[in-house]
Amino acid sequence: MKILFFTQYFWPENFRINELVHFLSKKKSLVLTSYPSYPQKKKFDKNIYLRKKFFSKNCEIKRVPVYPRNNTNLSIILNYITFFFSSFVIGFFKIFKKKFDVVFVFCPSPILNAIPAILFKKIFKKKIIIWVLDLWPDTVVDLKLVKNKFIVWVMRSLVIYIYNNSDLILAQSEAVRNSIRKLTKNKCIYFPSWSEEINKDKKKAKEIKKNNKIKILFTGNIGEAQSFETMVKCAKSLKKINVIEWIVVGDGRWKKKLESLIRSNNLENEFQLIDSVPLNKINQYFNWADALYLSLKDNKTFKKTIPGKLQTYMSSGKPIIASISGESKKIIIKAKCGFVSNAENHKLLKKNIIKFTKLNYNQRKKLGMNGKKFSNKFFSKQKIIKNLENEINLMLN
Repeated sequence: MKILFFTQYFWPENFRINELVHFLSKKKSLVLTSYPSYPQKKKFDKNIYLRKKFFSKNCEIKRVPVYPRNNTNLSIILNYITFFFSSFVIGFFKIFKKKFDVVFVFCPSPILNAIPAILFKKIFKKKIIIWVLDLWPDTVVDLKLVKNKFIVWVMRSLVIYIYNNSDLILAQSEAVRNSIRKLTKNKCIYFPSWSEEINKDKKKAKEIKKNNKIKILFTGNIGEAQSFETMVKCAKSLKKINVIEWIVVGDGRWKKKLESLIRSNNLENEFQLIDSVPLNKINQYFNWADALYLSLKDNKTFKKTIPGKLQTYMSSGKPIIASISGESKKIIIKAKCGFVSNAENHKLLKKNIIKFTKLNYNQRKKLGMNGKKFSNKFFSKQKIIKNLENEINLMLN
């Protein structure tokens, strides 16, 4: 079985598709992707990724040009649009002589970029699998990024077209699967994100200073969806007790706004912001953390989704403090791995943090171990990908 992986994001960008490709490339596979620019083009050394035409000895990479993204809305829109056209026009000539059995599409956002892959399915007469991480157009509608009813109708029609032309749809949560099943009769299965493997060495990042404060760590994308307003409001209300330090490791469109909020509320001593780091070094920040922070805005779509970092947080063996609703909240409660308040409720978040400060070392350790056990049982990479292999073989036979 040879797979054509169609994805806008790929190594050296840090996405789970990298691990999936590595796992499924037992025989030769092909990746059609863009030149890396997530979260910003300047972070990548072209001398490295241009030299490496093979991700592994069995996996060949074909790249197409895109408009490089930065943290402006225009650059991100142009980045999406150029990949849409470039992946089909230029991508076609890069793969038309290649042999493959199935097309696998990685769709973090936007799912509309799966349309060129659907056209490849029809041209090459192959089966296609779509891995859906966000519900479209629900996500952009709930965030009020698109308000025009006609544009929303067009987007929804295109999404239904994608679903109806897919042979297998992978949904990142049960709630997402239920939503997709209302739009198509094609097969859709629950395919959760797995726990990312983090180095287990005991090194600690040098830029974080040792003190007596309880350190709450957030890692990942700093965007509007993550509701950093809730974090800042909570930090402001906790300032007087002076026992919490918030460490934010990551980049994104909302980072400058977060920095501005911290300054305007005189919270510089409560926060430390650090640029994104490679996955193989993130453990150096986890080793400082007393708890890991997870949050999303309070809207219907986000209640259905599960941020991929939840599984990684749980596998780390650290307690979780979350401001989140829906599917993620259910998992944290079921796993008994931390404290969770409803999304955007900074007052309840404050109460939960105060409760956490009163726990002793063994109580905190137990919360972390509960999460790790739950992660090993339900979010094992080997089990999840093995189930996918079985589904692919079933589809092809």
